[in-house]
Amino acid sequence: MRRSFFRMVVRGDEAQPAEGQLGARATKSVFWIGGAQIFKAFSMLVSSLIIARVLSPGDFGVVAMAAPVTAFIILFQDLGLSQAVIQANSVRMVVLNSLFWINILTSTAIMVILIIASPFVGLFYSDVRVGWIVAASALNVLISGTALQHSALLARELRFRQLAFVDLSSAAANFLVSVSVALTLKTYWAIWGGTLAGVLVQAALLWRFEKWRPAGVAFSGARDFVKFGGGVTGFNLLNFLVRNLDNVLVARFSGATAVGLYDQSYKLMMAPMQTINAPLARVVMPVLSRLQGDQARYRRAFLTATRAMLLILTPGLAVAVALSDRLIPFLLGDRWAAASPIFFWLSLTGLIQPLANATGWLFLSSGRTNAMFHWGVFSAVVTLAGFAVGIQWGAVGVAAALFWTALVRMPLLFAWCVKGTGVRALDLYAVQVEPMACALVTILLSRIVSSWGPMYITLLICVPLSYALGLSAYCVSRGGRHFLKSMISTGRQMVSGRKKISVV
Repeated sequence: MRRSFFRMVVRGDEAQPAEGQLGARATKSVFWIGGAQIFKAFSMLVSSLIIARVLSPGDFGVVAMAAPVTAFIILFQDLGLSQAVIQANSVRMVVLNSLFWINILTSTAIMVILIIASPFVGLFYSDVRVGWIVAASALNVLISGTALQHSALLARELRFRQLAFVDLSSAAANFLVSVSVALTLKTYWAIWGGTLAGVLVQAALLWRFEKWRPAGVAFSGARDFVKFGGGVTGFNLLNFLVRNLDNVLVARFSGATAVGLYDQSYKLMMAPMQTINAPLARVVMPVLSRLQGDQARYRRAFLTATRAMLLILTPGLAVAVALSDRLIPFLLGDRWAAASPIFFWLSLTGLIQPLANATGWLFLSSGRTNAMFHWGVFSAVVTLAGFAVGIQWGAVGVAAALFWTALVRMPLLFAWCVKGTGVRALDLYAVQVEPMACALVTILLSRIVSSWGPMYITLLICVPLSYALGLSAYCVSRGGRHFLKSMISTGRQMVSGRKKISVV
């Protein structure tokens, strides 16, 4: 089965999987990747909590200041080629070979650029430690670049059990190394060391599971893939500016401590979204790409995924909004209390951000990367203008600007992203009705409960209550009940071991 499916992937000479088979693969894949992502997020959270009590906010600030520089250059490592492989109807062997060597060349070039740029980065921040982190990150880039196409092929083949094992192993290596170095050496190098360990394990296992191997160095047949990837890279570049200029501005005008507070708040807000969005995106993208010719199934698959995502994310984020003033000191310690107002605004952004992120699935799976890039231009202009205003109030002002600009952009995004798909803009508003109603009630009740006792008691009450409210909101609406029945039926079929599960 594995060999015949691989031939289908690289030659396109076999039929697509039937609806039941595709649904079964997609559902099982979500569970595999979701479980791995939960472990990964949990290990990162525990690691951050441990390290935050050993290192200072300034140590985190050093890594946070280096991150935008390395992330910007790394944007050009993949060039969107992995997404192109996943989205394409078929991929020839000669093309895979070309894409692999393109990735190797770009990774090598990025490694050299990072090393050359590192002293200038240190001068820009007036902190030589930042330059050393940038130079050391070059090694991570080169290692990860060797396995980009292997990861794309595993995702295209829906072999998410192996990808889940890769994620689990990489997260475990990152946790063990970062915590060990932090406890023994008490240095910001612990964060970089954990990342390096994770990248090494990830690359080794991807080569172990994906048996495809590159042939001799050659570059041919990859023009369409590079064109597709160009739109993805352009959007990612603009998205990078939006996601990282806030750190740069806070670091430049407020210093390492302020950006450490901001960066940790941002990571805490993003942790639940990454836990859920990442596994869904890895599964939904290949599935939607195979359903481009069937708009009804395409729409059903997208809306099912977004409803599940919002049901899981919204209640917890609503609790974070309501308890932000107490949650940060409870998790990170009293010296991080100044991050509470930052975390409040970022958590508000978190309530509306998941669905905005999911619109990327529509752009990519339908091949509209040029439209995605054009949207990125508009989004970047609006958000950067907001940052320019918000920086006058420091890190808190930047966090508030992130929320308000995201809210203003949303109606235009919904109208733009659905073109050429079976999804309607009205669908994107409809799927938010139950989650947002739940969020409003959760915030009000959590504020009342927060005065009843210690923080751990408050969380033990508010978190289960928020999810009970979320389920109740779905139960009282027709679309919500249909979604819940579908999920219950799917779960029962998986538990009973039935082979065909249709969720798309």
